[in-house]
Amino acid sequence: MRRLLGAIVYNWPLKLMAIALATILYAGLVVSQSTFPYDSPVPIRVVNEPTDAVLLVQLPDVSRIRYVASTDVGVGPTRDTFHASVDLSGIDPRAGSSFVNVKVESSDPRFLVIDFEPRTVNVQLDPFTKKMVPVQVNTGTPPSNLDIRPAVLDVQNVEVSGPDSVVKFVVAAQANVLIDPQGLDIDRDIPLIPVDILGNARTPVTMDPATVHVKIAVFSNRTTKPLAVNPVVTGTPPTGYVVDTVRVDPPIVSVEGDPAELSTVTRADTEPISVGGVTGTIAVDVHLALPTGVLPIGLDTVHVTITLKPEVGTRTFSAGAVLSGRQPGFDYRLPTGPILVTVGGPVADLDRLDPSSFTVTVDVAGLGPGTHAVVPSVNLQAGLRLLTFDPPSIAVEVTGAGSPAPSASSTLGG
Repeated sequence: MRRLLGAIVYNWPLKLMAIALATILYAGLVVSQSTFPYDSPVPIRVVNEPTDAVLLVQLPDVSRIRYVASTDVGVGPTRDTFHASVDLSGIDPRAGSSFVNVKVESSDPRFLVIDFEPRTVNVQLDPFTKKMVPVQVNTGTPPSNLDIRPAVLDVQNVEVSGPDSVVKFVVAAQANVLIDPQGLDIDRDIPLIPVDILGNARTPVTMDPATVHVKIAVFSNRTTKPLAVNPVVTGTPPTGYVVDTVRVDPPIVSVEGDPAELSTVTRADTEPISVGGVTGTIAVDVHLALPTGVLPIGLDTVHVTITLKPEVGTRTFSAGAVLSGRQPGFDYRLPTGPILVTVGGPVADLDRLDPSSFTVTVDVAGLGPGTHAVVPSVNLQAGLRLLTFDPPSIAVEVTGAGSPAPSASSTLGG
């Protein structure tokens, strides 16, 4: 302690003179400069805003700034010279309102900010939250001479997000639709409004999506009409398969609409049903694709059953002959002409057969010397069937040991 005190009072006259000199120099600096007001508003920018919170109130502008500038500064400050900000790092969103210091800086070193208003601002943060709410359509009181059908929406629920103190009161996303007295159908995007249980709009919140596509059939002279259901089949089945049967239940539906709209409708198409990649049977419930203003009566979907089967065909092969049952001491001679074999079955299985290695079997077991008519055979995989041989039988010439040797071009084995 004594050492510290000694360091402070050591050579104190010199230290006192230094302080006095610094004061004189600072006073001279102030005298050599002038103080000016800047009265244009400067927006307060928020930095380090918490990602899990929402700023409830809009911050005021900095309304007055006083700055010091050299006398030879020339052009004064512009709207981009001064910048105001508040730092929200460390602010608890659940703490309610908080007073935060405002910071004002100059981007031009010629101007030094010495005072501004306000020095602090009241900041209100609220925890950020989100939830799903249903979409509801409000048509008000439509004209009594019109027949209004329920609205059809492209989305049933939307996500509402924002400050917890507001979001917790939102119970629905409301689409306000005005029904035209002329009985025009509704088919358009409608903005959504977040509402509470009393139907009052609640802000500020964000909705995703912000609009809903609304279809409402409006009839002024409703009539009905029966239509045959037409299943719309799209896509290409895998190679080797084709559509076999298409069944629909019910086959006929009743629809309603104004006479002008019904007059051009001759059938009730379904929404597209794809058979791409299907090799068996598919059964689906699909909606009807009716024109705007025409609605089905008593049902939303029809049941469609589509059965696919292998595509069948035929292939003709030039086959090589393979002898079976040959006996020692005998030679066998076959005709030199081609053996044509016609096979039928699923196209996919036929396509897998290799023409270059297709063979038929000629059974010569038990045949003695002489010429014999032998019906060949062929080994086919399950699903394929033999249709014809051409020729239907093979003339096999059998010679015993010691007989004249047949020519090499017509001998199969020896």
